[in-house]
Amino acid sequence: MKALLGLLALVAASLLLAACASTKFYPHESRDNSYMGKGGSRFTTEGMDVWFIGEPDRKYMILGYIEDEFNPAVDERHQSVSDAVLKKAREIGADALIEVVTQTRTGSSISTGGMFGGRHSGVGMGIGFGVPLSEQKNARYTAIRYLN
Repeated sequence: MKALLGLLALVAASLLLAACASTKFYPHESRDNSYMGKGGSRFTTEGMDVWFIGEPDRKYMILGYIEDEFNPAVDERHQSVSDAVLKKAREIGADALIEVVTQTRTGSSISTGGMFGGRHSGVGMGIGFGVPLSEQKNARYTAIRYLN
């Protein structure tokens, strides 16, 4: 019973830490900050263009990079962006986002094992297992402003 309570406390703490997601912005620095894109695929959400394959088919400048860590399932059809990313993009004056990468990694795990066999028999058998307690999904975007 004590072990079960400890496990439940560990799971609750992991979920709490996973819920503390943050959105970070890294400014872009460059001498020449004018780029001509070649096109790609995009969708528009809440007035913001999101290029998930390729880049805009017109001139743009890079404002910086937005990184978001979140737990909800990633939209595999690339038709949504987190509210935190959209808010940050608007704060810095972006017209659009270019999706750079979305990846999933296991945040933490718990494992257990056991050993079976006689005390003096010299024969033993071991088993063990591990399960992920949380997954961390990261999304990175390049925030841009259209120049024409």
